[in-house]
Amino acid sequence: MKVRYAEGWIAAILAPQPWAGQVARWSPGGGPKPVGLSIGQVRLQLVQGGTIVGNPAQIPRDWDDSPVSAPVVEASPRTPAEWADALAQAITGASHDGVKSVETYAQWGGSSKPGGVRIVCADGIEIFGSLLDSSQ
Repeated sequence: MKVRYAEGWIAAILAPQPWAGQVARWSPGGGPKPVGLSIGQVRLQLVQGGTIVGNPAQIPRDWDDSPVSAPVVEASPRTPAEWADALAQAITGASHDGVKSVETYAQWGGSSKPGGVRIVCADGIEIFGSLLDSSQ
């Protein structure tokens, strides 16, 4: 999954979440970097890591175009860790075939940042979402 696809997909997941407030993409229409989302006063920067495993022709291409069905997550995030947990729950709840796993940075243990999520995709790509500001 390309990071820009993830940006649109995550925006669609967060739109119905009452705790997310106004959700805006940083690069609508595939604009310039950086890639991320403004979620109320919180900013989530997205970066891509890893390499594609397998046949790129078999990678799901519907990240931006298919309807997203995500259950509402009961949350009132205030700290970076709470935001990361709410984001991980919302992304996991959307259950896309192209997503292998979702975990917070605290669960993953691979980052010293207090808030963020790691999405491991079925194609081998990893999407890292780091919270840049959590002062809500």
